[in-house]
Amino acid sequence: MDGSRMWSIHGFMSTDKSLPNGNATPLLINGDGRASVHKIGLGGRHGPSNTADDSLASEGRCSACLRRVSGGIVDWLENCFYRLGKLVARNPWKFLVTCVVVCGVAGIGLTKWHEETEYVKVWLPRGSRMYEEHEWVMKNFPESIRYEAIIIQDENVLSPQSVNAIFDIYQRAKQFAIINNSSLEEICIKTGPVCRVNSILELWAYNETVIRALTSPDILNIINQPIIVSPLYRNTINIDKILGDIQRDNNSYVIGARATTMFWYLKKNDSCKAEALDWEKRLIELINEHGHRDLDDMYIYTARTFDDEAIGALATDLNRLSIGFCLVFIYLAFTVSKYSCIEQKVFLAIAGLLSIGMAIVFTYGVGFATGIMFGPIHQITPFMLLGIGVDDMFVIMESIRQLSPQERALCVEERIGLALKHAGVSITVTSITDIVAFAIGGSTVIPSLSTFCVYAAIGVLALYILQATFFVACVTFDERRIDAKRNACCMCVKHDANYKPGKYYNFSIQHEFMRRFWGPFLTKTPVKAGVIIIAVGLSALNIWSFLRLKQDFDPTMYLPSDSYSQKYVKADREYFPDDGVFVQLYCDQINYNENIDTLRDMYDTLKTMKTVQSSTVDFWLASFLEWQSSQAGKVMVNPQIPDVMLNMTYKAMDFQYSPGPKAGTTDLLLQLLYFLTTDNGRVYWRFLRFDNMTKPTKILASALTFRHIKCTSAICNIQAMDEMIDMVDNLKFNGGGQCFVYSNPQYMFNETNKVLKLELYRNLLLAAVCVFVVTLILIANLWTSVLVFLCVVFTVIDVAGTMQFWDISIDTASSVLLILCVGLAVDYSAHVGHTFMTHIGSKNERTMKTLVHIGPAVFSGGFSTFLAFLLLFNSISYGFTLFFRIFTSVVIFGLFHGLVFLPVILSIVGPEPYDRRFLSPLDTHPNNINVDMDYELRVTNNRDDKKLNNMEVVPLRPRDVSMLDIFCKEFPRTENGHMCNYSRDIPMDDSDSHANEYIQNPRYSGSYYEQLSTGSLVEIPYLGPDSPDRPTAEPRGT
Repeated sequence: MDGSRMWSIHGFMSTDKSLPNGNATPLLINGDGRASVHKIGLGGRHGPSNTADDSLASEGRCSACLRRVSGGIVDWLENCFYRLGKLVARNPWKFLVTCVVVCGVAGIGLTKWHEETEYVKVWLPRGSRMYEEHEWVMKNFPESIRYEAIIIQDENVLSPQSVNAIFDIYQRAKQFAIINNSSLEEICIKTGPVCRVNSILELWAYNETVIRALTSPDILNIINQPIIVSPLYRNTINIDKILGDIQRDNNSYVIGARATTMFWYLKKNDSCKAEALDWEKRLIELINEHGHRDLDDMYIYTARTFDDEAIGALATDLNRLSIGFCLVFIYLAFTVSKYSCIEQKVFLAIAGLLSIGMAIVFTYGVGFATGIMFGPIHQITPFMLLGIGVDDMFVIMESIRQLSPQERALCVEERIGLALKHAGVSITVTSITDIVAFAIGGSTVIPSLSTFCVYAAIGVLALYILQATFFVACVTFDERRIDAKRNACCMCVKHDANYKPGKYYNFSIQHEFMRRFWGPFLTKTPVKAGVIIIAVGLSALNIWSFLRLKQDFDPTMYLPSDSYSQKYVKADREYFPDDGVFVQLYCDQINYNENIDTLRDMYDTLKTMKTVQSSTVDFWLASFLEWQSSQAGKVMVNPQIPDVMLNMTYKAMDFQYSPGPKAGTTDLLLQLLYFLTTDNGRVYWRFLRFDNMTKPTKILASALTFRHIKCTSAICNIQAMDEMIDMVDNLKFNGGGQCFVYSNPQYMFNETNKVLKLELYRNLLLAAVCVFVVTLILIANLWTSVLVFLCVVFTVIDVAGTMQFWDISIDTASSVLLILCVGLAVDYSAHVGHTFMTHIGSKNERTMKTLVHIGPAVFSGGFSTFLAFLLLFNSISYGFTLFFRIFTSVVIFGLFHGLVFLPVILSIVGPEPYDRRFLSPLDTHPNNINVDMDYELRVTNNRDDKKLNNMEVVPLRPRDVSMLDIFCKEFPRTENGHMCNYSRDIPMDDSDSHANEYIQNPRYSGSYYEQLSTGSLVEIPYLGPDSPDRPTAEPRGT
């Protein structure tokens, strides 16, 4: 080309009508008159240059070092994903089958499905002393009773009419015909020959003749006795515990009551479990469906109630969730598709949801196979994976959609490689951040919270791999189908070459909204100020709200709001407000003979404590000593021990203590054994364990029971428990031994609540640190990482503060969801921060490009998560209502900080983009071949009027790499070729006045919009290879 002049153009040419005179404007041109070649990459990094090095040297050492690290990390990740995308696209069937097989094999672990529900194993903090105490109690005093409770309400339950109605209920319950030809007599706990039932009828020994003849004075005379002793069980009855809303006259004489209780006791063992469940079912039907015409209302709570009610609510809400998932599918299919018969992507949406399902199967399968505990809270793992998975899916599909016309002209393999190159870094930033944050959260001392974090980390890792392989393989098949012009719904139908989609087939509401309205709107100065004020104001308000957040765990909240169990709870709190936590005080093998005084002092101290209802303290030793005093001077015969008691087996403790002086010891134990056969003492059999029932030599274990006063907050319960533990721990016994207090489950709730807030703060702090460190490494820019971190912190603060307005307290479930909030908040902000670093121009322009490029994907990810839970807004289950409220808050505040606050901050103080500075290597270093480049654009001028008239695309490759490794097929090297079909005269300026303004060339960002040399933002329309509007000789500007 003698006499010709070669120029290089970076980017794209466009006729922008907004420019003066509408002239066609070049982007970057070095008009020095020398033959020059510049390289344009489809996402790769340009090679280093002397100018770049000089610039870096002029900066601070830390900044320069971080830029170099940034370049290395981003280049390495992009190169890895580019190669992975091409590999998957080259072998889609292999990846598809491999993923299915691996997940299927992992799914075998589901055969070991076991949901742990025992509170001790699920929620009790590791290292707690209550583990050993629980084991001791289960060994010496195993749970053997199923409790059935009824509250009966009437205008006056002490009227003869009400008493007779209560007796009718008692009679019907006794006569239930239950499965296996069994009866209540075979499954109930008996005291003597009769089933034990505690109620007001006990005062007349359930004698029908006496009860039917009762008058009001008869009833009130019995009720107002100073000391009431049960004629059946010989224990003292506290009338305030069996009657509610008692009315008294001026002399404190009971004249009526609005409520009373009835308690049944059934055996708790596997041999009669089915019969007990059937009897409870019939009792529930009797109370709830039949009732009694002479009673206003009745409420019931049985041993099976919690499971029945929770499962029933779960089934109802799972139906709503199924509808929610269908909404997600519809939205997903609508969003990723285009308005044409060919480019609908219904099956691709199904494949995306299938990849999430495979991740769930893999997660649960691996968890069960490796023995990781699975508890009730782990059931929300699929919803978390849905939110993260859909977000990653939108990012990948957005990268496909954002391919430039030149990139769309490439073969499928190259297109997939480029798309994953753009999307891979974004999903890596969010996924690795979530994985590390959850993995560190697994170190918490609360077992269920720890294992949930482990399940979540496994799930996010599986989802990350499946999205980059399985889903990308499905995208490959879809792209092949589109190239073959096969119908999206009926792929056996192939459209001919004359098929033309509608005028708006490529229209996207979200893209148009971001481009025409949201981007320009956010970059206005008054709007920026308003956004910052709102964000700071919200955070300040929610910090104040978070500090007022209550810490409490009330398991009754998880009962359905309209259930009979919830009605029982409300009635119990209304009519028996003073009934606090039931507690047992256990003592192991101590020398009771030598420590009687210590035990009596403990009993007296216990009755005077402010947190204890003194009337509820029931101690066998106090009753025994009182009985012993009444027997002074009487002759005591050898006790006759019932056979049922002789058949009981007791095991001695492994450790032995000195029994002390033998004189009188055996006599004391024999007297105690005799006392236990009397009317007053037989109720205490269950509180004592001997080494031998015929000739006892020592007491292996004993128990004392009492109730706390009613507490309305977790702090009150914790203080009462700690005060009791301190008192008992300070007891010193001669000869060794110890006592401890135990309440299952309330003390275990308290133990969890004691560490819950601290563990929550710890996990949130560690997760936040992980977010910052991982985003710093992967985004590779300090200031961007700080801004992303700030958005995540603001989101968590806003969600936590909003919990107080939602009337949500800090408990186990809300703590798990708050930690989950960190993972979801990262997704909304990290994508935006990373994408901002890949665009050039002014900060406002980069912000608008970022919103157009990644905004639709981020919004769709958040909105689809909201859709999944939308129908739970009026759920009757507190658990699902909790999910809806917290997830809704996460989506709202996450999207606000990701798509509103962060873009505004970036438009004001955003950092410089990733380093792309270069000079032409061929100008100064002819042998320096830049391997990362895909092709170069050669522009030749052989005229004297300074007009460019020829362009040529030349693929770049190192000497040892074939042309097919860079492109699927070699590009034509002819002038005016297929890739860049420009032959228009372009006015040129060969002066050096602007040469230094264009020393920076970005990698192609994948958006619809690029920056002109004047700084204006112009749209580059996507014109597919078969589009009727695709230029043949002349380009179409916008």
